[in-house]
Amino acid sequence: MKNYPFSFDQLKNFSESNPYLDLNDLDSKLLAYLKSKCSELNFPAVTDDIGNFLRFLTFLIKPKRIFEFGSGYGQSAFWYLKGYSDLEKIYLCEKRDDLEEVFNDAPWSEAYREKLDYFRGDAFDRLKTVDRIDLFLVDGVKADYLRFLKECRGKLSKGGVVAIDNSYWRGSFLDETLSETKKSAKNIKELHEFIKNSDQWDAVFIPFVDGLTLLRAI
Repeated sequence: MKNYPFSFDQLKNFSESNPYLDLNDLDSKLLAYLKSKCSELNFPAVTDDIGNFLRFLTFLIKPKRIFEFGSGYGQSAFWYLKGYSDLEKIYLCEKRDDLEEVFNDAPWSEAYREKLDYFRGDAFDRLKTVDRIDLFLVDGVKADYLRFLKECRGKLSKGGVVAIDNSYWRGSFLDETLSETKKSAKNIKELHEFIKNSDQWDAVFIPFVDGLTLLRAI
């Protein structure tokens, strides 16, 4: 095996430091606040490398309306806003009742804040009230992934994209014994089987961090 002059941890830390990132003072202050809350609350918010991927994905898709299932306190919204300035609305949904205040206290600029719609409660309830979504990000409770994919189909705009985060789930769903005993592994396995056998979706699996599945409606 070839010996490299750096370790995996060094490469990971370099990646998470986001070497291509260049932010103005206001955005730097906002991101610093969001990241500080991640540590303070021990909340699994997106790291800079994942966020920068979302920024780039948003730039490519150029969505007008984004809907997020499992939003925390809005850290991913920061990256969407950096990706496409003509975004009209980002619908953020979160069940936890202790994160809305964190979102509200964040130093969002007025231009950002007017594009953000934060809903504390069940994302399925909020989904019923929206239409013409260009990008869905599915995160949160793994048991709800498949149901959400089915229900968001009718809300997706032509050419829209659904991104399902953590869809590899540490590979546990590939282990037949775990797929039968571990609920999350079973849920993720059912999701992949549905996508594979569906004639409604064209999908690609990206082995990025813990897996990202991108789908577009056929």
